[in-house]
Parts: sequence; structure tokens; C-alpha cells
Amino acid sequence: MTERNYWRQLKRRKLSRRALLNVSARAGIGAAGLALVGCGDDDDDGQPAAVQVEQQEQQEQPQAAQPQQQQVQQQQAQQASEQDAEQQAQQAEQQEQPAAEQQEQQQAAQAQATVADHTPTGEVRWPISGNVSGLEGTTGTGGGDHQVLWPIFDNLVSYDASLTPTESRSLAESWEIPDPLQVIFNIRPGVLYHDLTELSADTTRLHIERGQTLDGSNVKADLAAIARVDPVDETTAIFEMNAPFSPLLRVLGDRAGMLLAPSAFDQFNTPNSREVPVGTGAFVYVDEDLDGPYRQEYFPQYWQPDAPRVAKLTMSQSIEGTQGVNGLLTGEFDFLPGVPPEDLSRVEDAGKSISVRETNALGFIYVNPNLGEPWDNVHLRRAMNHAIDRDKFVEVVYENLNTANHWGYLGPALVGIHDPDEILIRYDPDRVREELELAGHPDGFDFDMNIPATAITAAEFIQASVAPFGINLNIVVKPTPDYYLEFFEKKVNTFMSGMSVRADPWQQLAFLGRADGPYDFMLPPQDKDADVQAAFQKVTEIFEPEARAEAFRELNRVMVSRAWHIHTHYWSSVYAHDPALEFEHFGDGKPHFGQKDVRWVT
Repeated sequence: MTERNYWRQLKRRKLSRRALLNVSARAGIGAAGLALVGCGDDDDDGQPAAVQVEQQEQQEQPQAAQPQQQQVQQQQAQQASEQDAEQQAQQAEQQEQPAAEQQEQQQAAQAQATVADHTPTGEVRWPISGNVSGLEGTTGTGGGDHQVLWPIFDNLVSYDASLTPTESRSLAESWEIPDPLQVIFNIRPGVLYHDLTELSADTTRLHIERGQTLDGSNVKADLAAIARVDPVDETTAIFEMNAPFSPLLRVLGDRAGMLLAPSAFDQFNTPNSREVPVGTGAFVYVDEDLDGPYRQEYFPQYWQPDAPRVAKLTMSQSIEGTQGVNGLLTGEFDFLPGVPPEDLSRVEDAGKSISVRETNALGFIYVNPNLGEPWDNVHLRRAMNHAIDRDKFVEVVYENLNTANHWGYLGPALVGIHDPDEILIRYDPDRVREELELAGHPDGFDFDMNIPATAITAAEFIQASVAPFGINLNIVVKPTPDYYLEFFEKKVNTFMSGMSVRADPWQQLAFLGRADGPYDFMLPPQDKDADVQAAFQKVTEIFEPEARAEAFRELNRVMVSRAWHIHTHYWSSVYAHDPALEFEHFGDGKPHFGQKDVRWVT
């Protein structure tokens, strides 16, 4: 419930009580008035002495006084008639009062019912493979973290299901861009963090500066174009840019714009911190167990009217593959993000609903050329990229639910940017042998690759695909998030996973290839040259859609030629859920359970 809605409803309840008191008061006054009439004006049991004297005198009066007596009698009769009419009116009013009271009570009941309709009810339960990497936006790394971050943190700029920045969902209730080097955000007044301090232009400034300077920040590249934030008053923050940055609004809909309360800054100083998060979102953190449940409950002072629509969120960690499907079918879970293809028919036969949406989530193999062989040799990286039959891969492993990657970092879901005719990656055995020769390894090479348990089938397909070329892949299964954290800790040089969708594709590309991005530790020194980085900068300087799309394609060609990743496919977002659970299926392919994004339909 928002604070604004809370006070409106409280006022409504007070008014209802006052109305009931007014009804009772009016009823009491009416009864007292009738009692007074009965005691003083309508007593027929005896005549007052003054009337008796008057009647005696009238009997003794001569006949000449009769006209005067008749006049007095007429006046008395008129008074009695008026008194009777008043009494009847009062009695009618008294009879009407119970009906009026009943109407007031009905109105009060309706008001209370309205309040009840806006009270969150129910719980949503779902599993994930492994554990989330961290509990806060700036310092976390895992793309799967968003499903627990968005309920806790609203963004300065939030986007809708089509990934369009949307004011009604944002902590900035409006914004304007008077020129490419200035963005003015009007901060929504009255928004409370979970510690009950108030959001302001200055807390926004502090959040941005922290993301730019904190050693453990993973959003430095996202915020690098911001020169400073000027809080000109409590609700106006002016972002002065050091260069045009066209992705800014959508970037603020991701980790960089998840506003953390300043009171919690000191708790989140290292990557993947697991302290108690303090945001402005529809839900507050309750507790978690690693390899167990992660719990959230609704925030009563939430700013958005009539939100959230459920009272609790419970995510179970370290639930792998078919185990999650079984939980959905037995009623342990209500929602399942990511259904193994082999279980789809079983889920549908059980009466569960399936929702599929194509995305630009990238499936690939991460390699670190800076840890030596084999990936320090660009020809071996290119050999791997041409050794996999991607069409057969998505058919066999994913039953064609996903899309084979022939285009690099810009998939078919990116309408307006994707060019279906520009094939950059294809299965080509002759090219594999050529690259192996150029690398000085004509007989192939060996490497180890970390994977999660959910990726065994995919890894085995790749293992079988590259074996004929003398490339020996040793599969190493690790729990989540260990399989990828070891890569970031530089303990291993290969893992298979991918990158989830970001609202602006520039984020995906910059994360993976920009010199100051979170993945720059895996870029060969020669690939940090000015020409490569200029291709990134060009995208950010262009706001016109068609010209920006061509700049994206140019950047994509550069990145694919360097073979920083072994591409396999684009993920489709496949959800299975209870038919009574209603939610928005966002184009980023991630569950959104904050705001009004999920509810039970009865």
C-alpha cells in the first residue's frame, strides 16, 4: 500500500465512522425532541388551572362577549393543528432515520470492502537453479539476481514489458532532455525507503556517485558518461553529462538505477554482498537461507497506489531442472522460470500454463585470453566458433524453443537493429581446420569448462561437436554461482552460461567488450585499442534510431571478429505457471514481481 493511498484510506475510514456517529446523533436528537413534545405540548390527562379559570370566566360572560370567545377558540384550534402537523413531521423523520442510518452503514461497509480489495493477499513461490549472486544492484553480478532485486528496488527510470522507459513505473515521475549533455529528473515526492527515510534529489546524487566510485561497483561503465548530479531542490536532480549518452534512460532501468538507501551504503562494499538490502520497492527483504528459501513481504508504505497485489514472495534456491518441474506439478511452486524442453509436454498435460517470449539473452561460452592457452590465441577462439552446428544444437538440446545464433550479439528480438541478412557465425568445418592451422594447433587442443548441472546436455552436445577436430572439452560441473564466480575470480579460464537481456543492447555489448566495463579483465590488451573502443562510443553519441542501429551493427562486427566469446544461441524466455497466476512477461526474459506486475486471479 502506498503512503498516499494509506492516508487516503485512513481518511475514508474516519469519515465513515464520523458518518455513523452523525447518524446516531441525529437519531438521539429526534427522540429527545419527541419526548419534549409529549411531555409539554400534548398532555390530555388534565387541564392547567389557568384554563379552568378561563372557562369559568367565559361561562359568566354576557352574550355580547361571545364573538371574542370564538376568536380565542379559533386561535387555540389553529395552534393545536400546527402542533399536530409538527408532531407528525417529527414522527416521519424518526421513521426515516433508520433507513438513513442503514444507508450510511452500507456506505461504510463499501468503503471497508474497497480497502480490503487493495490489501495484498496471497503468495508467489518459485524456484531458481543455484543461488542469487548478491542482494543489491550496484555490487551484484548475476543476471538471475533481478527477480529478487526488482521487488526490493524500484528504479529511477523503470521500463515496461516492451522495455520502454515508463514514467508511471519510475521513481522519477518525469524527465526532460533539453540537450544531449543534460537530463533533468523530477523525483517523485513522498517516496519512502524501507528504513522510512525519504527519497530525494540528494539521495539520488549519492547513489549515482557511489556507483561511479565504489571499488566493488559493477555499474561504473553504465554511469561513466555522467559528469555530476546537481540536486537543485528536494525533487529536482540535473544530470550533467560529460558526453552524449543515448542509453541512459534504459540503463537506469537496470542495476545502475536501483536506488539503495544511503543508510545501507556501508553494508554493500564488496561484490556480491549478502547484507540486508534497503530500497524503495513494493517488497522488503525478510530473510534467506543459502540453498534454501529467500523471502520478501510487501511494504505497507509503498508509494504506488494499489500495489503490490500479493503479500509474499518466496524463492527457493538451488532447485535444479526437473526438481523444479516436479515442485510445480505437486503445488509446491506456483511459477517456474525456465522449463527444460523435455518436460514441456508433462507440464502442459498437468494443466499448467506455458508462456514463451523471444529475447536477446545470449547463450555462449566465456573465455579469458589473459590466462594463457588456449584462448590467448584468437585463431583457436575462431576455430571453436565455427565448429558448432548451431541449428542442430537448438533442435536437439532445446527442441527449437531457442534461436540459433548466426548474428553475434544482435539477435532477432532486437527489431530495428537486427539484420537477418548479415550472417557472421556459421558452422564451417573447413574454416575450423584453417584456423587450427593458423593457430599452430592443426591436431586440436584441450580445455576445461565450468558449467551448472542444468547445462550438461548442452555441454555434451558441444563436446561431441568439436571432438572430430581434435578439440577435447573436459566438462566440469559446479553449483551455481560457483561455476561462474570462479571465472570472475580468475581461477578458471572458461565457463558456459551467457548474458541475460538488458533494456538497451548497448549494456550487453559494453559489459562484454568495453575497456572500462565489468568484463574488461578478459579482454586481450590489443583489443582495448582506441579503434575498438571508438565503436562503443559512437553508439552512445547517436540518438536517431536508424543511424544508431547501423552503429550497433558496426560494433557487432568488430566484437564478433575478435571472438571474445563462443556463441551458441539466443534464449527464449519460457515460463510455466499456475493458470490463476497473472503477470507481465517482460521482453528482458526475467520475472518481474514488484509493483503491480503479478497477482492471483480468482
